[in-house]
Amino acid sequence: MVSIWTRTKQQLESQQWFEKKSPGWGRLSIMPLNELHAKDAGFLVNGDLKIVVEIDVLEVVGRLDVTEETSTIIETMDVNGFQILPSHAESVSRMFERHSELASEFRPKNPNLRTAYISFLLSLIETMCQSPQELSQDDLTDAYAAMGFMRDAGFKLDWLEKKLDEVSEKKKNEKSSEAGLQEMEEDLRDLKRKCSDMEDLVKKEKVKMSAAKAPLSFDDVV
Repeated sequence: MVSIWTRTKQQLESQQWFEKKSPGWGRLSIMPLNELHAKDAGFLVNGDLKIVVEIDVLEVVGRLDVTEETSTIIETMDVNGFQILPSHAESVSRMFERHSELASEFRPKNPNLRTAYISFLLSLIETMCQSPQELSQDDLTDAYAAMGFMRDAGFKLDWLEKKLDEVSEKKKNEKSSEAGLQEMEEDLRDLKRKCSDMEDLVKKEKVKMSAAKAPLSFDDVV
């Protein structure tokens, strides 16, 4: 404990183990309260007490709850010259089987860049596999832009552009069909309302006709 007067400072030294199973080590008391509160002791300054602790580590035994920065090794496998995740191996293999010229003019040689490009291509295909209802027009615009980016790198993607055109056409048809369906549903509601009104008129006319056909009774005549 630090005093404003060096002559009255209180200093204690000890050796302890920092150990999970023994959390309660320490000292129950260091100095009496009357000495701590003494005006000429200099420990309390404006009601504040300053305690300085210095710890020298003499020996470290084991580790506990220590987060270490470790280099994570990600397992990859080679498919047509691209290092990819095992989970993507089947998809990439099928893609190259059906389109062997896909990367014949692909220029980047850096393995990390090649992996990034092929992953980007897979993401583009996954986007195209979404239903037209899930895809927005912005998604399709971004997909065309991404395809241009991949082509600039050397990928041959004529086959993929045709599929993207099909997806875009499906989206247009979906929007057109949705608008037409809404219009037909509105027309159907109008027809149902008109039919309901007509049924009410028919019921009223039947009541009138029934009254007109009824013969007069004796009481009615007399």
